Amino acid sequence: MTLDRQLIDLLLVVLAHVIAAVVIGWLAGRLWSTILGRIVKHAAGAELDTRLVLISRRPVAVLVFILVLQVARDKLSHFPQWAGSPVFDWIGHLIFVVGVAAAALWLNLVLRTVIDWYLHNIARRTQTALDDLFLPLLRKVLVVVVYFLAFTIILSHFEINVTGLIATAGVASLAIALAAQDTLGNMLAGFMILTDRPFREGDRIELNNGMRGDVLHIGLRSTKILSREGKYVVIPNKDLANGQVINHVLPDPKMRLRIPVGVAYGTDMRKVKAIIRSILDENPRVLKDPPPRIYFTEFGESSLNLLIRCWIEDARDQWPVTDEINMAIKDRFEAEGIEIPFPQRDIHIRSQGR
Repeated sequence: MTLDRQLIDLLLVVLAHVIAAVVIGWLAGRLWSTILGRIVKHAAGAELDTRLVLISRRPVAVLVFILVLQVARDKLSHFPQWAGSPVFDWIGHLIFVVGVAAAALWLNLVLRTVIDWYLHNIARRTQTALDDLFLPLLRKVLVVVVYFLAFTIILSHFEINVTGLIATAGVASLAIALAAQDTLGNMLAGFMILTDRPFREGDRIELNNGMRGDVLHIGLRSTKILSREGKYVVIPNKDLANGQVINHVLPDPKMRLRIPVGVAYGTDMRKVKAIIRSILDENPRVLKDPPPRIYFTEFGESSLNLLIRCWIEDARDQWPVTDEINMAIKDRFEAEGIEIPFPQRDIHIRSQGR
C-alpha cells in the first residue's frame, strides 16, 4: 500500500469516527435532557435539579464526543504506521483541549445556575442585601477565574511556560488594586455595613456632620440618603464606616421628644401642667406607655420653664408631632388667658441730684 493510500485511509477512519462522535454525542445530550428532565420535573422541590439537568445536556454531549474520539485514537494506536503520525498526536491534543473547555463550560454553567437560583428563590426572603449585591459580583469573578485556569491548563499541556503569564496576571492585579484602592476600600466598607448592619434601607440616620436623612439604598461603593431638605446625597461607604452614625430607628423606631415651654411669672403651674397633659392625651401619635412626663425645670429670666418629655411611635414623625403639640399648647393657652412671655428687661433709671 502506498503512502498516499495509507494517508487517505487514515483520514477516512478519522473522519468516520469524528462524524460518529458528533452524532452519538448529540443523541446522548438529547436523551440526557429528555429522560432525566422528565424524571426530576415531577419531583417535589426539584427546580434546581431540573435546571442542572438541562444545562448539562451540552457538556454530556461533548463528553460522549470525547469518549468516541478516544476510542478512535485507541484503535489507531494498534497500527504502528499510524500511531506515529501527526494526525494521531493531533487527535490526542484535540481530545484534551475539548475536554478541558467542556469542563470549564459545564462548571461555569453550574455556578451561574446555582447562584441565579439562590438569588431568585432564597435571597429575596433574606433580611440582608448582602447576597443580592455580592453574588452577582462573585458570579462574574468565578467566570473569569474558571476560564483563566482552563486556559493555563491547556497551555501547560502544550508545554508552554505559564509561569510568566501567572506572574503577569499577578502584577496586573496588584496594579489594578493600587489604582482602585479607594473603590476597593469603599467596597470593603460596604461589605462591613451590610454584614454589621448599623442601619438598613429606610432607617433615619444622623451623621457626625449633623446631616439627617433616610437611607434609600446601600450599594457596594456608596450609600444613597434622602436628606430632610429633599436632597439626594451619595456618601462613600468608607466615610460612613469610619465616622459616627446615629440611627434613630434601631433598635426601636420609637423616639422621645423634648419640648420646652415657658409661661409668665404668676401663672398657676398646676393648671398649666394639667392643660399640657390633656393635650398629650388627646394626640393619637403620642404614646401612652411609657406615659408622658411634664417637669417644671427652672425659674428663667423672663419665664417659668417646663419640659415636656413624651414618646412617639416613629422617629420620622418627630417634627410633625412637635408642631401639633406646640400649636395645641398655643391655642389652649390663648383660650385660658395664659401668657407665653418673650425675653424682656426692665430698666430703671435713677435720677441723682448734682
